[in-house]
Amino acid sequence: MTSQGARTRPRADPQAGRRTERVLAAERRIAFVAHLLDDLVAVPGTRSRVGLDPIIGLIPFVGDFIGSLLGTWIVLEAARFRLPGVVMVRMMLNVLVDFVVGLLPLLGDLFDAGFKANTRNLELFHVHGTDPGADTSGHAAFLAGILLILAGVAWAMAVVVGRLLAAVFGW
Repeated sequence: MTSQGARTRPRADPQAGRRTERVLAAERRIAFVAHLLDDLVAVPGTRSRVGLDPIIGLIPFVGDFIGSLLGTWIVLEAARFRLPGVVMVRMMLNVLVDFVVGLLPLLGDLFDAGFKANTRNLELFHVHGTDPGADTSGHAAFLAGILLILAGVAWAMAVVVGRLLAAVFGW
């Protein structure tokens, strides 16, 4: 029995050790794939590294699609750990940007070599997989900015289409 002034020890979460082991195992798997895709080979004479992603991206569409499938696997692996939604959206956006820009011949492959979406997603997993309470405000602000830009582009397109219709049909 405890007296009124005595404090009881908080109980350790028995799942915490198991979660940490699972997170570390998943992080190793994700790190392997990210390294393979983004940092496999050192570029001679530079500090840069390049992986298979920009190399297979040289095959039009198919290479970018394969790279995106592997990048999506990383996101799905991370999703098993119930990362915050805003972090998952950021990870999916990294893969989407890597895929869409990678479709551009040669320029997309150069972008792939520098953007390293899979390494970015590994870092996001590392932060939010090991600390579920990590701050996500920066990710939320980034996504809000992206939404504002998309809204501005949609508005500008609507204005241009409206002016074209007015010029053509005299509206």
